[in-house]
Amino acid sequence: MKNLNQLKKKITNKARKATKKVTKVVTNRSPGRGQSMSEHDKIVFDLKGYLIKPAVLSESEVKVLRDFVLRQKNEPESLAPHERQLPGGPFADLIDHPVVMDILLNVIDPDIEKIRLENVFLSYREMGESEWQPHAGGQTTNPNYAYNFHDRRIYAGMTRVVWELTEVQQDKGGTCFIPGSHKANYNIRTNPLASIDARDSGLWESYSCPPGSLVVFSEAVRHSGDIWRNPHNPRIAIFCAYNHINVRHHKPNIAPEVIEKLAPKHQRFFRDVYHPLFDR
Repeated sequence: MKNLNQLKKKITNKARKATKKVTKVVTNRSPGRGQSMSEHDKIVFDLKGYLIKPAVLSESEVKVLRDFVLRQKNEPESLAPHERQLPGGPFADLIDHPVVMDILLNVIDPDIEKIRLENVFLSYREMGESEWQPHAGGQTTNPNYAYNFHDRRIYAGMTRVVWELTEVQQDKGGTCFIPGSHKANYNIRTNPLASIDARDSGLWESYSCPPGSLVVFSEAVRHSGDIWRNPHNPRIAIFCAYNHINVRHHKPNIAPEVIEKLAPKHQRFFRDVYHPLFDR
C-alpha cells in the first residue's frame, strides 16, 4: 500500500511538471506575443531585409533618452557606475519594447526565452564623419548571418534594431542597404565588387525618419554606415544586436554591474549562449 501511494505521488509530480512546461510553451507562443507584426511588415522585411517604423517614441521619450546617452558619452563620471554604459539608464525599458518584440518574435524565434541581446552601443556622428564600409550580403550557412524562410515564417539568426534619436534625411547619412541582398545567390560578402559596393552604384537604399524611429534589419542584408551630411543635427542612434539563443556574434563587453542593476525581465536577454535542445 505504501509503495502504491509513493508511485501515485511520483506520477502526480511528473504530471504537474509536464503541465507547467506545456503552460510555459503555450504562454510564450500565445497570440498576444509575436502575432502583432502585420502581414505588410513581414513581406517588406522578407523582401528587402530591413524595415522602418517611424516615430515609435514620443518627443518627450526621445529627449530623455538623447540627453542621457549624451551624458554617458561626455560626462560618464557624473553617473553611477551601472549607468555609465548602455543598456544602463533609461534605455533599459526599450530592451523589450512591444514594437521590437512583435518583430523579433516573428523573425528570430516565437519563444521570447530564445531571444538574446548581446550588444548595445551608441553611434554618434557629426557633419562629415563616418566612412563607407559595406559588409554582409549573400546566402550563407554561418548562423550569425543566415537568413531563412521555412514553414511560412522568417528565421534571421541575428537582427539589428536601431533607435534613431535625431532626424535622418534621405541619403544624408542613415544606414544604407542593398535590398534583397540577404537572399542573393552570389556571395557579395566574400566576393565584393566595386561596381556593386560603390555608394553611387544605384543599388543602395536609405531612408528618412523623424526622431524616435526604429530601423530593423537582418545582419544578412548588405549594409553600410554612411557619411553624415545632415547639417541640422548630428546622428545619435542606439544600435542593438539581437540574436537567437544559440548564436553569438560579439564578445561580451557589457560591465557586470550594468547587467546586475537591470530588472530580471531585462537581465534574461543577456544570458550566455546555449542550445535550447537541452531544455527538453
